[in-house]
Amino acid sequence: MVQFLSGEWIAALDEAAQQATVPGGVRLTIQQVVTGDGEDVCYHLVLDDGRLRVHPGEAQAADVTLVQTREVAAALSRGELNAQQALEGGRLKLRGDIGHLARQGKALTAMDDAFAAVRADTTY
Repeated sequence: MVQFLSGEWIAALDEAAQQATVPGGVRLTIQQVVTGDGEDVCYHLVLDDGRLRVHPGEAQAADVTLVQTREVAAALSRGELNAQQALEGGRLKLRGDIGHLARQGKALTAMDDAFAAVRADTTY
């Protein structure tokens, strides 16, 4: 088991990402900023022409940044809340090229599938 948002958790996401099958021809960097508990956690996902990686820290040039509290991030990860609900409720903030993100539905689904095993092995 890995603790949600820990360095080990981010490393487990990266390991899963490297084994994932994701669509080619897509370049997308998504930065996640999770606030709360006295310290923010920041990491980013990089989809680059069929390769997926997850890195700790801020991205040099994120296409999209998602900002949420630890509570919201955990609910999204566990599937108790979806991004649309969180956005509509003002609990998830998006910055950047939202259109680019919206056009990458197939890639986002592949990324979500890639992380299923890590989510199952995560403690919150």
